[in-house]
Amino acid sequence: TGSEYVLALFTLLYVDFLDTSGTLLAMVSSMDLLDENGDFPKSRAAFSTDALATILGSVFGLSPITSYIESAAGIEVGSRTGLTSVFTGLFFFISIFFAPILASIPAWATGGSLIIVGALMARSLAKVKWDNPAHAITAFVTVMMMPLTYSIAYGLIAGIMTWMVCKGVFFALSFAGIPDPTLEVEEDESPAEKAEKFEDES
Repeated sequence: TGSEYVLALFTLLYVDFLDTSGTLLAMVSSMDLLDENGDFPKSRAAFSTDALATILGSVFGLSPITSYIESAAGIEVGSRTGLTSVFTGLFFFISIFFAPILASIPAWATGGSLIIVGALMARSLAKVKWDNPAHAITAFVTVMMMPLTYSIAYGLIAGIMTWMVCKGVFFALSFAGIPDPTLEVEEDESPAEKAEKFEDES
């Protein structure tokens, strides 16, 4: 029916959108390309390319052709252009002729590389405002849900819901005379400002 079609379309839309957004932001963050607004150069082209690839993939009955977190392996060793992806695609094409041999390699033999990539990308957690309860709880839930659900999109959804719950709880507690701890933290000086002030005084 029409309602079921709309529901399926909406579900695929937000799952793919959140998955792509989380992956691209993680990639460009590790490349130090994010600005103060959380945007990065040519973001429109990146999202448009991902969307077109997903559409073309569905036409041919393929699994979603989208950006994958495994791209972090190339970024961590210095990749900054699309030429890396071209060579990766070339090697994938060559691997077709060695499929029986490669299929005999167990999954756990290649999982170690992803653990190393994840450990390298964990440095982005240093940017989380851990002294802000809403930020800390949301970041923790998001990071934990991604590996448990095998989905970046589900992790982001859990993080967004956790943020809403935290803000709702703090807002409700404010009526009981309990101040919102997140607002107090935001009003305080940042560590960088405190360090700069200390250097000026010394």
